[in-house]
Amino acid sequence: MTEAATDKYVGQPIERKEDARLLTGNAIFADHYPTRPGTLHAAVLRSPYAHADILSIDTSAALALPGVTDVLTGADVRALSEPFLMVLKLPLDEWALAGDRVRYAGEAVALVLATDRYVAEDALEHIVVEYRGLETIVDPEKAVLDGAVLVHEDAGNNIVSERKFTYGDPDAAFAAAERRISITIDYPRNSLTPIEGFVVVADYDAESGLFDILSNFQGPYTGHPVMARSLRVPESGVRLRTPACSGGSFGVKQAVLP
Repeated sequence: MTEAATDKYVGQPIERKEDARLLTGNAIFADHYPTRPGTLHAAVLRSPYAHADILSIDTSAALALPGVTDVLTGADVRALSEPFLMVLKLPLDEWALAGDRVRYAGEAVALVLATDRYVAEDALEHIVVEYRGLETIVDPEKAVLDGAVLVHEDAGNNIVSERKFTYGDPDAAFAAAERRISITIDYPRNSLTPIEGFVVVADYDAESGLFDILSNFQGPYTGHPVMARSLRVPESGVRLRTPACSGGSFGVKQAVLP
């Protein structure tokens, strides 16, 4: 055996190396991202329903506001892009904006582009969406039963992914055990909420066809191919830059989808 290391770290006041630039204001956060003159600001209209059909969307009043340059809906997204890449066995399409149905509260329904952030956010109140509420289900055990309301009807059930791992012979081990204990634990919903939200600054050069994207996204190697496919360009047509400081993430800024 080799001798144990003489340096002991557990329980010692180890000096942190990354804090100084954060505490002295020298780190790069989203408000420091450079933007070109004329950069538009986006605001997202989200669904108040957990499950509903979208019957109609009227964006005319929002488009009439001074400073609003465009309002995109699910129909526009389907005409301009492709669905996101998925890692599930079932052929489910996930788009940047909902189409004819929303499947969770807060799903993006429309996107306003304006010359000012506050104009964009105010314009959301002028978009009129007609919904038809559908049955919802929040209990995962009830969601997998036959006859349960389906989130994606084409899937046939609510089990979008199932993987089983077996190590050793657990059945034999339980059969030989002197005592067996069974317990059911309800794990509550939780959410990761960093102080700095998701931020994206995107620039498109029509001459070269290059998208230059600056974001505090923490999963650039997974996000890059997803962006390229969705934008209908080769991966060489998307430059994704992620600064060292994400403004907090705890893992939530690694996912392509909510």
